[in-house]
Amino acid sequence: MNGTSKFSERLWEWRLFSNTLHRSLLKVIQGLPVKFDRPTKMTDDYVWTPDCNLNIKLREQDLKIKELINFQPCGMHNVLDTTTYVEQWTTEVYSFPIPTLLMKRIAKGLGIRNLPRSSPLVENKEQFIESLQSHSNSVRILSIFKQREQHMLPIENDPKDKCDKGVGELVTVEISHLSSPEDISTLSIEHSSIDMVMAAIASIMRDVDKQIYKGMMFMNYLQAVKIWGLGKKIFY
Repeated sequence: MNGTSKFSERLWEWRLFSNTLHRSLLKVIQGLPVKFDRPTKMTDDYVWTPDCNLNIKLREQDLKIKELINFQPCGMHNVLDTTTYVEQWTTEVYSFPIPTLLMKRIAKGLGIRNLPRSSPLVENKEQFIESLQSHSNSVRILSIFKQREQHMLPIENDPKDKCDKGVGELVTVEISHLSSPEDISTLSIEHSSIDMVMAAIASIMRDVDKQIYKGMMFMNYLQAVKIWGLGKKIFY
C-alpha cells in the first residue's frame, strides 16, 4: 500500500457563507442546469486541531484532503465593496487502509508531532480517528450535515470576447444548506481556471443588491471549521 490517491484535482474556488441566501440569488443559481442528478444529502466528519493547515474530512468510507496552495484577489471590489479572494486548492481522495507515510503527512498538517516512525496500516475511519486522538488530545471531529446542489454556468472561453466561439467552459456553482454545527448556507464557484471563476463571479453576483452582501462572510471551509472547532459561530 503506497498511499496513492484514487482521485485528485486542482481547482480555483470562491466561497461565501450566509445565514440565508437571498431568494434573488437562489433564483439565478437554481435556474442553471444541474450538474448531477443524484442524492445531495451527506454528513462530512471534519478532523480539526487548533494548529491544522489541511482541510481533512471523512465522507462515508473515504478520506479527503484539501490543501490551499495559492490565492488571488477577486477583482470584484466595485461590486462587493470588500476584498474577497479566489483560492486554489488541491483535493486528494483516499480509500482505507491508510499507510504510515500518509498518516505522517496528515499528522503534520494537524500539528501532531509525536506520531511513531512506523505503525500498522490504519484499516478504517474508526481506527483513523482513534490513532490521531491517541497522539493528541486537541483532535476534534466536527460532523457537518449538508444538503447540496450543484449547477453548471456556461462561460465563453475568453470572457472578454463577445464573439460566439462555441460551447466554452462550464463552471460549477454549488449551494449547500448546513444544519449543524450552525444553521447556515454556503455558496461556492469552482473551476480549474481562475479566469473562468472570475467570470462566473461577475455573472452570478453583479446584479445582486449590495445590501445583500452585508449578511455574507467570505471564507473557506478550513476557516469556518476553525470557528466551529473553537466553539463559536460564524453568525451571532
